[in-house]
Amino acid sequence: MKSSNRTRLVQMVDVIAFALFTLLTSSGILLHYVLPQRSGRRLEVWGLHRHDWGQLHFWIAVVFFAVLVLHLGLHRHFIVNLIRGGPRQGFSLRLALGVIGLLAILLLGISPFIPLGTPG
Repeated sequence: MKSSNRTRLVQMVDVIAFALFTLLTSSGILLHYVLPQRSGRRLEVWGLHRHDWGQLHFWIAVVFFAVLVLHLGLHRHFIVNLIRGGPRQGFSLRLALGVIGLLAILLLGISPFIPLGTPG
C-alpha cells in the first residue's frame, strides 16, 4: 500500500474511532443521567426508551472495539518496534502514558465485576 493511501486510511480510522468514542460516551451519559435505571418506558429521547438506547450503546461499543483492533493492526510495526527496541529518547513518556492508559481501561472494564460492598 502506498504511503499516502496508508496515511489516509490511518486518518480515516482515527476519525471513525473518535466519532464512535464520542457516540459511546454520549449514549453512556444519556443512559446514566437522562434515562436512569428503572425509568422503563416512561421516559424516551428521540423516540427511544432506555432499553433501545442500551442496545444502541452496546452495538456502538462493538463497532468501536472492532475499529480499535483495526487501529492497532495499522500500528503493529510501531508497537513491535517499540517492544523490541525498548523506549528511545522521547518515547519513555508515551510508553508510560500508554501503560497507564491500558491499566485504566482494564480496570474500568472489570470494575462492574468487582463487588464493593456486601449484598443486602
